[in-house]
Amino acid sequence: MDNQRKASETAVVIASLRALACYEDDANVRGKDELAVLFLSDEKRGPLKSSDFRNSIKKAIPEGLYEYVIARTGYFDDLFVSFLKEGIPQIVILGAGYDSRPYRFENFIENTLIYEVDALETQELKRSILQNNKIHSHKNVRYVDLDFEQDVLMYKLCGKGFNPALKTLFIWEGVTFYLHPDTVRTILQSLRTNSALHSILSFDFQSIDHGQGLIDTGLQEEVILFGIESEKVSEYLNDLGYAVLEQVNSEEMCKRYLTCSDGSCFGSIKSMMHIVKAEMVEDRAAPKDSSGQTEGRLRFYLCRTLDCIMEKNIRSCYECDEFPCPKLQDY
Repeated sequence: MDNQRKASETAVVIASLRALACYEDDANVRGKDELAVLFLSDEKRGPLKSSDFRNSIKKAIPEGLYEYVIARTGYFDDLFVSFLKEGIPQIVILGAGYDSRPYRFENFIENTLIYEVDALETQELKRSILQNNKIHSHKNVRYVDLDFEQDVLMYKLCGKGFNPALKTLFIWEGVTFYLHPDTVRTILQSLRTNSALHSILSFDFQSIDHGQGLIDTGLQEEVILFGIESEKVSEYLNDLGYAVLEQVNSEEMCKRYLTCSDGSCFGSIKSMMHIVKAEMVEDRAAPKDSSGQTEGRLRFYLCRTLDCIMEKNIRSCYECDEFPCPKLQDY
């Protein structure tokens, strides 16, 4: 099974858990992704209306996974909405899958451009399902097809209008687990090198503390490949030009998102699960080229038009008082 097919099947699994969470009795833990059910087949969707079926499904879910998906979804919902309200210029959802935030929170979108990044097959199916259910995409939502293991992320993003000079929120939810450590590091380096200072990245990961190995999913096609020692997350990200703003462990996730109305805990999350939020800061360790610029910064290799746009901190040439000008290249 290739990575794109795996991503699509993983998206269905997460959508199933989010849809299941919408039936919880307690409003404090009840899922709020009411669109998740749209991405399920009729065979999966219909039985969810039965409480007996839902209870049987919960018993079959690996311990802590359902609770983790509820908490993780709540965390990234809050993060997404908070930055929309702040008016951040760009949000990039890496490995968007069947993420429905741009549709559920459409009313909060004003000028923010939102880029959904995922495999082409997953995106085509997602857009078809949304259209069939009369869920329309906001004009600011853009789709970027990508194979994380093969494609160059920043080239793909810039090709869809992404502006590296603008502050951006990057959400990387449920993806790092399945990527080779070298791939994760390459993507983190590329994001930092080609993104505006003070941009934000948030992702979840599995810790590998005290010699503890990575989770065995029991599925040959879904092998967990990436993990970090929880006490070395700051060091790991600092080396790549990030400053950790928040590291949320399983206990904190439970406290924030799994506390029932009566004060009891809805369930537990495996202690190895973490979410981190980090800010892109000046990367003093990044190598410089002969001109003094950071090596690997794509803007110096794309075109002079993009260089000019970035320098003037505008989205496109038509916003410039000097448009058209000789710097505008022919395409």
